[in-house]
Amino acid sequence: MVKSFGVAMACAALGIGAAGAAGQRKMENAPNPAQLELTSEVAATTQDGYPAVLRITLKNVGSVTVDMPMPEVGCVSGDGGLEIRLLWHSLDGKSGAGGGCSAGSSDRPRLLDRARDAWIRLQPGEFIVASESLRPRLNRLGPGTVEYWIEYTPLTITPTEMVELTNAGYFVPSEKIETPREKFDVH
Repeated sequence: MVKSFGVAMACAALGIGAAGAAGQRKMENAPNPAQLELTSEVAATTQDGYPAVLRITLKNVGSVTVDMPMPEVGCVSGDGGLEIRLLWHSLDGKSGAGGGCSAGSSDRPRLLDRARDAWIRLQPGEFIVASESLRPRLNRLGPGTVEYWIEYTPLTITPTEMVELTNAGYFVPSEKIETPREKFDVH
């Protein structure tokens, strides 16, 4: 009877260890609690009534404080950011154009040091607003349709760095998001 009790205890301990390991796996695959919402709206128009300036809002819609580098509008680097995407389709359907860019980075302080010293923190419900001009992109377009949207690309980090940040108390966005696509005609 004592022998069977020892076997039962060993099985129970193994079961607890297996359940703990399964729970740990679930934690590693748990959804990121850092949740952002991205919106844009026309803030100003041209003399012809075309969108000239967009107001871009990035809002923390989750239930935890979100930490991240201040998103810049333009070319997206390894620190992430906001980018206006634009496609133009000519009226005859024979030509079109899009925009893009590239960015790089240099030697920087350690990730945790950057998070502590340079990042912003958005409490639930807080947001940041940026404005960006479409005018330079529209000036050389002929008659056709312009399609545009905004993309937010989060900081590029490894899973190990994400764990390091989380263990230090930082919740960092990890999902790329974009606004719905909008269109207008250019005459």
